[in-house]
Amino acid sequence: MNSATILIVDDDPNIRELLSVNLISAGYAVVEACDGRDAIVKIQASPPDLIVLDIMMPEIDGWEFCKFVRDDPLLEKIKIIMLTARGAEKDKLIGREIFKADEYMTKPFDIDQLKIAIGRLLHG
Repeated sequence: MNSATILIVDDDPNIRELLSVNLISAGYAVVEACDGRDAIVKIQASPPDLIVLDIMMPEIDGWEFCKFVRDDPLLEKIKIIMLTARGAEKDKLIGREIFKADEYMTKPFDIDQLKIAIGRLLHG
């Protein structure tokens, strides 16, 4: 059983539910946020071990939220997987190199591949 907490940040409730069900069944604790503003409140209340982050969201988008996390010395070590429909090579480069996401995956996604990436980031 995993003891890690994962914050899912996505404005699509169906994606959040799909991820939550699968990650809970894999033994993770899951917290959900519907956008970047909601995610900031939740991460400040209780920092997770890993964040699964969409980019295109209202209010505060994934880029801005990722920058918020990486700029905070208390949060910067949290692992981030960007999970987004933005699949252009330019976006992948921006996500990894500029915003320092640990992983960049595109939608549609394979849940097993996502769980493998999460396991690798959390457990080496």
